Amino acid sequence: MTFSLFTNFFQHLILKTETYYLQNSFNTSLRPTALAGVISKLEQLKNNTTSDNVTVGRQICLVNLQDQQEYQVELVYPQRHKPSAGRYSVISDLGVSLLGRSKGEMAEVNILGKPVLFMIKDVILAKK
Repeated sequence: MTFSLFTNFFQHLILKTETYYLQNSFNTSLRPTALAGVISKLEQLKNNTTSDNVTVGRQICLVNLQDQQEYQVELVYPQRHKPSAGRYSVISDLGVSLLGRSKGEMAEVNILGKPVLFMIKDVILAKK
């Protein structure tokens, strides 16, 4: 009984920590080569307004495959980054892993040194 209670508490704590990390991650230490890759992907996706690819201005429904929790996020440029409002910068850890992917694909984000796998459930144009 005590072990089960501890296990439930620990799992809840890990989930809260992962959520906190996602809401507060902003990758300011992106290496120049990685940043160049993000810029290159953005250029490729810039005129692609009809596809289901994840790019800036898209609303993305994600499913955490570890606990099946769903997240609604919008990919934005760094100056609009506000995770508490569901807006993640394209240069955040989450943004970098999502950029260019499409519905049904997987994106992996390292959270506290542990890989967490998300499935992209849906991609739609964000409301202005």
